[in-house]
Amino acid sequence: MTPFEKLALLRRELEDFRRELSQPALAEQVTETDHAILHDRVSRAIKALSPQG
Repeated sequence: MTPFEKLALLRRELEDFRRELSQPALAEQVTETDHAILHDRVSRAIKALSPQG
């Protein structure tokens, strides 16, 4: 696997995780502030791994 493929895979996994953050089951376990911080950090990581990032 090339480094580019590894980065693409990581980006897809982060996008999946960001989707999971919006699921009600996880939202009940995390405070609103923690949820906002997690979502922001995951979004920044995805942007950093994006080709136009």
